[in-house]
Amino acid sequence: MTASELEDLARGATVRLGPDDESDNLWGSGFFVAPGWVLSCAHVLLLGEEGARTGTLRVRGEHGAARARAAYWLGSGRDTEQDLVLIRLLDDVRHPCVRLSDRYDRAHDITALGWRVRAGGPDKWSGRCLVNGTAGDYGVTLGPETEIPHGASGGPVLDRVHGVVAGVVKARRRAADGGLAIAVTALRGFTGALPLEGEADELGPDPYRALIRAHDQWHHQQREARPTRRTCWVAAQEKLIGAREREWSPYDAATACALLADLPAPDGTDTLKDLIEAVLDVEPHWRGAPPPRDWRDGHGWLYDRGERSEIAFLHYLLLVARRCAPETPETAAALEEWLRERLEELPDATRGLLKSRSTRGTATLRAPSPSPVTVHTDVPDADRDAPVVAVELEPDAFRPADRFHWRIWTWSGGPDTVRSWAEGNNAEGVSLAALPYELSAPLAEAFGQLDSERCRARLELALPLEHFDVNVDLWRAQPAVRSYRPHPAERPFGAHRQVVLRSLRRTGGPAAQEWHDRWHGVTRGGLEALPLPSLAHTGQALATACDAAVPVLCRTAAESVDPLREVISAGYGIVLWARNTQHTYGCGKQCQELHDHTAKLLRHTGRATHLPEELRRLRERIGELDTAAEWAEPLALLYDDPGRPLPLCDEPVNSP
Repeated sequence: MTASELEDLARGATVRLGPDDESDNLWGSGFFVAPGWVLSCAHVLLLGEEGARTGTLRVRGEHGAARARAAYWLGSGRDTEQDLVLIRLLDDVRHPCVRLSDRYDRAHDITALGWRVRAGGPDKWSGRCLVNGTAGDYGVTLGPETEIPHGASGGPVLDRVHGVVAGVVKARRRAADGGLAIAVTALRGFTGALPLEGEADELGPDPYRALIRAHDQWHHQQREARPTRRTCWVAAQEKLIGAREREWSPYDAATACALLADLPAPDGTDTLKDLIEAVLDVEPHWRGAPPPRDWRDGHGWLYDRGERSEIAFLHYLLLVARRCAPETPETAAALEEWLRERLEELPDATRGLLKSRSTRGTATLRAPSPSPVTVHTDVPDADRDAPVVAVELEPDAFRPADRFHWRIWTWSGGPDTVRSWAEGNNAEGVSLAALPYELSAPLAEAFGQLDSERCRARLELALPLEHFDVNVDLWRAQPAVRSYRPHPAERPFGAHRQVVLRSLRRTGGPAAQEWHDRWHGVTRGGLEALPLPSLAHTGQALATACDAAVPVLCRTAAESVDPLREVISAGYGIVLWARNTQHTYGCGKQCQELHDHTAKLLRHTGRATHLPEELRRLRERIGELDTAAEWAEPLALLYDDPGRPLPLCDEPVNSP
């Protein structure tokens, strides 16, 4: 089987763009990528130039002719990654769609398609050539085996080996054959694209995700409706691949992508990075490649990166299903059901290999449950054997309330490894503002002893409730950096290690039974947010909460001393609150957004022992300018483990 059948299908989805009233006037080419959507190059419509073609245009192809308008433009320049535009059909017509690649590896043997200008009118064109290089993260240079004609810009680039469209024709070389194409991975930039002026925001806040999910669902529907007809792209792709990639076939990929399209979106690139690392046991790096944005992109990263790709794909899909089960149990169960059916096709030895891998990742197949509990596969347990550095701050009894005496405790392993590391010797104590400088040296020494390549010690700060708004996560080991390009360890603590707060009220002595009971409830899994917006009803809400409840306060600790005191008295060891919210007129939109985000965070986290690491990752994403994580910047976490309480020292911290 050759690629000719797929070329015919790609040609059927390729269109020519021109003015609404001049049928022979060819501006350029484009192709259908989802129902009602055409992808082309922005320069074909002269976007950003005087006389830009932003009015109604005509899309002509095998489907006939339809009116359309430019809807989304990726950028505002002529760089490779900015020269893409999405065009929305205004007429309801039936049409085919190409199958877009989700692979990261570059195509080698390609067929470029489009339309060209001829004396008798526009004519279909295609040319075969080899990819001979790259230009930046998105540019693909086409070899001199074929001449790119005028009018072909915006047409599809078909990967003849894998049977998918891997790029968009951008330009031809002047006075020479060959040209330049844009890899379809550049579409991920549409995550931040805005609709063109005057157009409805039809694809919502994330145009890329909405578009690519509609694309995958359309192809799956076509495959299910026409399992044997040549009009189905996936069926033709399977013939092309033959026995060459039978471990993970085009049908497997299309089905998986369609099921992934029904799931809630990942929290961000870090989530995908964690899952891929759990599958491949190697940390993925996106240097020279666009980072993944949706579950489909993570699926595409796995090609040619596992010793048995079939196992890698199944393992990845299993982890995604478990990740999404708390939020959307029905769609996650549908993915797991397909995985079970797919596993029945595997030999016993291969099933055994997947079982051993998924067990190592703490994920195993289970029957669908109406009330699933997250099995957190990608975050290591923050258990009682992990190293901890705790700073105990005791207020000075004879001086202003902002002066403290300090002591540092460390745990190198379990509860029995506790030792006193260092303590302050200033009889007058240290002000809260000076503490980051006072503690920088002893903390750096403690972390230097406890940190390892695989695990950084958690920083815990124990102090009175009245001071819980201190931003200890913004402290760092060195008061000043040593270079304009500082070492990663010189970033704020919260970006590279877990940072939590503890209550000084719980120092020393046996832990209360309520504390143990509550801790057992939140460490079993199935965390649920318990919003406490009303200070008057805190006691009743705490008394009737479920075992896995986590109190969430939208007010600062300074405004919530009494509720926090009630929370701790009721035995809660896990609490979240916002350190900088304003309540001049009571709770508002900002508070509701905080409660919505924290509820989603807790559902995804699953168990309380994973929460410090999840919060660290959010803080790291904020430092990387990830706007999706900005909501978590004021978030603070009380994390009081009753199995590792702060010791009761026989002598008071240095105090007169």
